[in-house]
Order: sequence, then structure tokens, then C-alpha cells
Amino acid sequence: MSLDDFIGKEQPKEEMHEFAGDVLDSNDVKQMEIPVIPIPAQGIIETPIQQQYVNQVIHGDCIEKMDAIPSKTVDLIVTDPPYLINYKTNHRQDKTHDFCTPIEGDTDKSLINNYIKQCWRIMKNDTAMYMFCSADKADFFKQELEKLFTVKNMIIWVKNNWTAGDLEASFGRQYEIIFLVNKGRKKINGKRIQDVWFFDRVVGNTQVHQNQKPVDLLMQCIEKHSNEGELVFDGFGGSGSTAIACLKTKRNYLLIEKEEAYVNIIQERIKKVE
Repeated sequence: MSLDDFIGKEQPKEEMHEFAGDVLDSNDVKQMEIPVIPIPAQGIIETPIQQQYVNQVIHGDCIEKMDAIPSKTVDLIVTDPPYLINYKTNHRQDKTHDFCTPIEGDTDKSLINNYIKQCWRIMKNDTAMYMFCSADKADFFKQELEKLFTVKNMIIWVKNNWTAGDLEASFGRQYEIIFLVNKGRKKINGKRIQDVWFFDRVVGNTQVHQNQKPVDLLMQCIEKHSNEGELVFDGFGGSGSTAIACLKTKRNYLLIEKEEAYVNIIQERIKKVE
């Protein structure tokens, strides 16, 4: 099924097709030796342990799959975990559409607790992580992140739309929070910018995931806190926008995605960029 056909239709359970980053099962993720894509020499990953995780999309539960990743492997994390708000859209006429189903794990605080711990473990020293969250749960995310990381910024992402909510007693919310945190201390690349960012949300036929993030926003995160050839991780792969942003900025990616339908979508999007 094509990426265009996915919107509004159920994704079939079809066999994974090959692409530059093969989908790995838990039994072979430690055994495969995958070549690094040819990119500039600066920051190239050289250790054999790291090479097998370069430019891969791993199909499965993120916590289980992260257990197999060695400590201090990744150079940057840019990630969009469940917001703990049991989100689903109410704006589609077809109520059987995937966007009308709540995200799995979107009420599970222990998932976020364990994920933050695993992120800290697999990050190298003196590296950064960007983590998206809803303003409704910012206090919880901040408390959990501060147990291990130094919070550098609560970035305000201003979108070109706003929430509905209580139309008579509350204003429409037009932003989301992005936590920038450090394990150790990671300096910013290039010019220092402000912590209010303006990027349009993904809508229409280009949207293949209900929480899909703009590639240009992710590219800004990646360019500010990593170098070409370094490894960027996202444990909730979704539509694969983090991988696309990595390819566009000459970084390597490592994604985990639980739903097979979205693994297929990620594969197809990557093939269109390569």
C-alpha cells in the first residue's frame, strides 16, 4: 500500500520490504553488521557496536528494544513520546480512521519514567535531548527529566492552529512544549536563538500520523545539537519524520516503532528521500 493510500484506509499486514535500513527483530538486532551510509568524515561512527544500529528502524516495543542498545551509543535524541492525555482526533467523519483511536500508552506514566531512564543510559556524555510534550503534562515531564538531566529550555512551539477545548471558559492553546535537556553539558551549534519557535503543523495529505511533527522543526533541533555523521535516536518513530530530518542534514538515524503499519510508512518515506 502506498503512502498516499494509507490516509483514510486500513494498512494491510504485508511483508516488510527491503530498504537501506532493514527492519530488525529482537533476535537478530545484535548480530547484523550494517554499513554506514557515505557521508562526510566529521563525526563518523567508528566502533563496531555502534555500526549495527546506524540507519535502522527497529520494529517493536521501545523499552524492550532499547535494552539491547549499549550504553553511551547515541549522540542526540529527538523524540515525541505519548503525551499522557489519551489523545484522539474528533474532527474526522470516518470514526474508524486510525487518527480516531487513542495512542497506545497515552495514559501510562510508567512508560515515560522508563523511557527517560533508557534515554539517559544510551546517550553519550555531554549530549542533548529534545522531548516534546503537552502543556497539560509539562510539570510531570519536567519532574521526571530533572531526576537525571539538566533542563536547559522549555521551548514553546507556536503552531498555526489552536485547540478547541472549552470554547466559553478557556482560550485556544496554540503551542506545545519541547524540553531541551542535557546529559552533562552540550554546547549549541552556530548562532544562539530564542526559545519560541514558529513552525506550521503537518496537515492534509502530507499527514500520515495524528501527532506528526514538521521535518523543518526537527532539522533545527538536529542541526543545533549534533554534527554530520552522528547518530540521532527516536524511540517513538511514528511517521519517521526524525529519520527524514536526519537524511536531510547528513546525520545517521536509529528509530523504534511499535506499529507495523507505521514501520511500512517510514520505509516508504525514507525511500523517497534517498
